[in-house]
Amino acid sequence: MTIGVDLGLLEKVGAYEKPKPKGTGSNELGQDAFLKLVLAQLEHQDPMKPMENGDFIAQLAQMQSVSGIDELNKSFKQFSQDMRSNQALQGSAMVGRFVTVPSDHSMLWEEDIGLMGALELPVDSDSVLVDIYSESGEQVAQIDLKNQDNGMVEFYWDGKNSSGQSLPPGRYEISARARIDGDFEQLETYAVSQVDSVTLGKNGDGLTLNVNGVGSVALADVEKIM
Repeated sequence: MTIGVDLGLLEKVGAYEKPKPKGTGSNELGQDAFLKLVLAQLEHQDPMKPMENGDFIAQLAQMQSVSGIDELNKSFKQFSQDMRSNQALQGSAMVGRFVTVPSDHSMLWEEDIGLMGALELPVDSDSVLVDIYSESGEQVAQIDLKNQDNGMVEFYWDGKNSSGQSLPPGRYEISARARIDGDFEQLETYAVSQVDSVTLGKNGDGLTLNVNGVGSVALADVEKIM
């Protein structure tokens, strides 16, 4: 905002300081200084040319605008603090929960849990297959889901290889494909795993979940919470 004023007058009433060398401080006109300015203008105005009502009202409106911006900044700061507190509450509720998230790896848990995952099927298919690989890249199992309708399709692996031998718990790669129009096509896969911890977002960012066997996943990318 711009106001035509006598800088000598402002300096006299303490509403203005001479500019400091670059980097030594701010020359912005604050709300208190603005109020001093208006009062000084009233006190030192020329009796023969008094300030018109319109000019006075305009300056008060400017002061109100400065005050409003200050209050808006305070409100926004409080809003940011409230959002961060809300994130903390959300995060504490997520730890220990199982979630379905995009991933080409999933965790094989103990035998009573096994490995859980899902795939995204764009259209109906008469043949859907899921291949399981060890960390070394060796195929250890295949799940035949047969015919499936389009949409999210969940699958389960009991942790046993084709010979019926139980494999050790850990991280395994998952790959899915389906026959569509006569040819097999790769499908997007999802892991079902447990949230170990969460990371609070900064500067307005959302929560990040640290999912066992998957890594960091944005809360917005979670397909399902169990």
